[in-house]
Amino acid sequence: MRWSRRQFVASATLASGAALIGKAAPAGIAGTAPDVDVIVLGAGLSGLHAAQLLEDAGARVLVLEGRSRVGGRVCTLKDLPGHPEMGANTMGSGYGRTLDVAHKLNVPLADMAPRMAQMAKLQLAFDGRLMTRDAWAASPKNPFPANRRNLMPWELVPRILAEANPLVDWSKWASPESAALDISMHDFLMARGLDDASIQLAFDTSPYYGTHSYEVSALMYEFNAGWGRSMASLGPAAYAVSGGNERLPEAMAGNLKGDVLLRKEIVAIDTGAAAASVVCRDGTRYAAKRIVCSLPFSTLREVRIDPPLQQEQARAVRTLHYQTLTLIFFAVTRPFWEEDGAGPSMWTNGPAGIVLAQYFGRTDSEVTGLVAQGRGQLGAHWDRLGKDAAMRLVQSEIESIRPASKGSLRPLRMHSWALQRFNAGDWAVFAPGEVAGFTAAMAVPHGRVHFCGEHTALGSRGMEGAMESGERAAIEVLSL
Repeated sequence: MRWSRRQFVASATLASGAALIGKAAPAGIAGTAPDVDVIVLGAGLSGLHAAQLLEDAGARVLVLEGRSRVGGRVCTLKDLPGHPEMGANTMGSGYGRTLDVAHKLNVPLADMAPRMAQMAKLQLAFDGRLMTRDAWAASPKNPFPANRRNLMPWELVPRILAEANPLVDWSKWASPESAALDISMHDFLMARGLDDASIQLAFDTSPYYGTHSYEVSALMYEFNAGWGRSMASLGPAAYAVSGGNERLPEAMAGNLKGDVLLRKEIVAIDTGAAAASVVCRDGTRYAAKRIVCSLPFSTLREVRIDPPLQQEQARAVRTLHYQTLTLIFFAVTRPFWEEDGAGPSMWTNGPAGIVLAQYFGRTDSEVTGLVAQGRGQLGAHWDRLGKDAAMRLVQSEIESIRPASKGSLRPLRMHSWALQRFNAGDWAVFAPGEVAGFTAAMAVPHGRVHFCGEHTALGSRGMEGAMESGERAAIEVLSL
């Protein structure tokens, strides 16, 4: 396959129609080698975007997905009120690739910014009791420095990063010049005047990345803060797909000419001088000139690769951690928050985690349910308890904090990303030293195998990061 960069860009900009469901062709026969140019492993956003760009440039593409659905970490609970999102929630104004694909495929979008703003209004529930900002600032249980006591626990770390982010140019977070910043969040926060008690409350209780401050890179947080501000500067919108974000990857899969085969778990990848091949757990084998692998490293480390990966790339696949995140969805039969006078969403330092009202009804103010988030150690605790016990625990804690909620909560679903077989966690988490240690090697082609996935993106996060990485992998293949 030989396409020029001009041909690639021209073909990749062509618009085309789309069905709103992904295709699932019959399984292949063991030992056969489908006549395709590229096999894409994984039918999440990154793999599907790479597949579409390759097809637009004339390649014959086959997509293999281990799950029984497409979308990867874009996961909508379509059977529950409001179609709550367990994975990707919204797309900002700066999500150029993602929004462009949605428009080309006629996927309907709605600006959820007003609703997301309501979701972000949190009440503090500390040690099982609701507290106002003034009460928290005066509380003897508040461990924050004197000049920070007016900040709520979830506000402290973002405020410190906003005031003095040492990563002046966030786009250079993975450059050698930023390596000195690749320290632990614990060391970063200690250097800015916090003690262990403050760090434990403001960070370890509910971390966005990692499990505790010792195991996560400050450089990754600094990049995420800088990138987030950059996205916000491009506009306030927060787009979501009408009817659920999973409709976007379904439309992408449906628009492909080649097959998207589901329930095809990859167990081996071989890359040789003349061709590359993959073996699935069901015994089927597929061959192509090139492979694009979008599998998260938490899954890829269970796949035999021949010849094996080497040095820093091998270390990245073996060790890169993925976020522990478990979510519990509650239907709400009456607006109990109107009875006790506090908003429906709250941040707790107890077993209920962060409780977020879902505003996906007919109006911006209609609450369609509550989602409790267990991040890090709390999410792992819920997972160990099991679904029924964890849902009872969270419901009991909410009812203890908010007695008005008794009789109005109905737990319907628990979704653990750590227990998902094809994820073993949600987004990628870099430990101290890992950004400098192996980001440069993570996505380097290995023989005829090319790598994508949000974990390999260097310029974006979330859905846009996935699309960025798929585009890069497609360009690599088309440049050969």
